[in-house]
Amino acid sequence: MKKKIPTIILILSFAPYVFCLGYGIYSMFNGFGLGLLFSKSYGFDAFMGSTILMIVFLCYYPVIPICIIYQLVYLTVFLIKNRHNISKKTVLLIVSAVLLIPVIIVVFFVTS
Repeated sequence: MKKKIPTIILILSFAPYVFCLGYGIYSMFNGFGLGLLFSKSYGFDAFMGSTILMIVFLCYYPVIPICIIYQLVYLTVFLIKNRHNISKKTVLLIVSAVLLIPVIIVVFFVTS
């Protein structure tokens, strides 16, 4: 059971990203507006606006940075422990999976 707890926490550390994307998809269909003075937007504009707002909110309260740090620590410990039992393709897959989400977040910030 002790070996499964870090893996469960790793899976749960992706929850903020899923929440941001889910909220973006929800806002695509139901609209996204910041208040009474601003008009509602729909579609891709609502998706981008709501996703970026949630990412900024989850970075202000350091949820996403803590998740990224845990993912990198887990990846490092996993690679150190299984140095001889793991293929190069698996290492590349794990590194790309962990680093893909921050890259997507940066792309959202740059394009908006």
